Amino acid sequence: MKPTAPRSSRRKLFRFLLVPLLVLIVLACAIRKNDTTPYAKSAYYKETLNTLQEQQPVISEGDTLKVGWAKLSITPPPPFPLAGYGKRLGKKYTEVHDSAYVRTFAFNNGKQEAYFIALDMLITPMTLTAALNEASAKAGLNPAQLYLSATHTHTSFGGWGEKLMGWVMAGTYSQEQLDKTTNQIIRSIELARANAEVAKVGYGKTFAGHLVGNRLNEEESVRDTTVRFLKFEQADGDVAVLATFSAHATVLPSKQLVLSRDYPGAFVDALEKHVDFAAFSAGAVASHKPIYHHQDSFQSVDSLGAQLTRVVVPELPTIEMQYTNTLGYSRLPLTLPEPEFRLGDNYHLAPWLFYSLFGNYPSFVSSLLLGDILLLGAPADYSGEFMKELEPLAAQQNKKLIVTGFNGGYMGYLTPSRHYKLDEYEVRDMNFYGKWGGDYLTALFKKVMQAYQQPKTDQQQL
Repeated sequence: MKPTAPRSSRRKLFRFLLVPLLVLIVLACAIRKNDTTPYAKSAYYKETLNTLQEQQPVISEGDTLKVGWAKLSITPPPPFPLAGYGKRLGKKYTEVHDSAYVRTFAFNNGKQEAYFIALDMLITPMTLTAALNEASAKAGLNPAQLYLSATHTHTSFGGWGEKLMGWVMAGTYSQEQLDKTTNQIIRSIELARANAEVAKVGYGKTFAGHLVGNRLNEEESVRDTTVRFLKFEQADGDVAVLATFSAHATVLPSKQLVLSRDYPGAFVDALEKHVDFAAFSAGAVASHKPIYHHQDSFQSVDSLGAQLTRVVVPELPTIEMQYTNTLGYSRLPLTLPEPEFRLGDNYHLAPWLFYSLFGNYPSFVSSLLLGDILLLGAPADYSGEFMKELEPLAAQQNKKLIVTGFNGGYMGYLTPSRHYKLDEYEVRDMNFYGKWGGDYLTALFKKVMQAYQQPKTDQQQL
């Protein structure tokens, strides 16, 4: 008879084998291999196209378009968490350099209404979108009538992220502040609607390549160097401007614990010395950085705002202004691939783990049509590199195009698939939906543009 190992030895052996076994089980549950199937062959792309067929844009030809505008403060008093840099871990700002606002444009052609909302925030948080969906419905509006955007300043208030990564980027969640922000946005809608008058609309653009760089690969040939803007002139002569630009609002550093709108705020303030009202929304900012020549300071903020003003203001008198009676809008729900928060070149966190860290929120493409001007809203940091293929397509369709980011959903950074293997923050840490995310959204932008070429009836609702 062979001697047997002591019971204590068997227990030690079992524990020795159990630990790596548990590790393997956890890894099998928490890690997946990356999927590089082209989006055009995917079920999620086909499903979104089917949704677009069923939920076409709402377009009407009504009376001469009325336009109104309004702004309200949304600034929480200090101390309150900042949002914008993960390394801050939601530290609180101690003072306010320049206040955060909601700036709203109201559009009405007698048959329907739509609203453009610009927030002095890092993004339009998904929690805020959900609250606005409910509040706008109570106010008698379809949530799709609200075109949401943000300036993407990295020194505005946080407190809007529910999950762990929301806390990292925006500090401790505050339902009270979320409710206050929601109420102020709804109030701004009411004020802008009340101030609406018959107005002319014009589109302009100007070069500002000296103020923006490609921070992903430093290639000057793949930058969006254009400031695009809308000019509105009411019948009584009051003028408003809505401007977009592709440079990240990251002039002020993470160590700066003072609330500020960064350069978009300085730009708007400088514009309002020349017009009655101004607003700013971040354009296609992914991979694009601001160029300035001083330190990361308020001096640089003011300088960049002043330089942008100097390239825009001379163009304002040259803008062709006209009345229009065409108004359209849509909010296209997106079916998304499984999220891929990458771990190296070939693997990513399992979706359930991603959702537990980041949350699981709906995304959509928003759009707004004002005469022959089409605005497209991305649920992301969307790369300006795509503008070179979108803008010519819009021109072929006799449209002037503006693309904005941070429309109330968030898919992370969306860059061209050719950058997928770069070992850079934008395509590694912040690329949430795999190799084809940017190409997928760009294809959908093109499909939405086509949908506006074939209007059907005023009764089409999303």
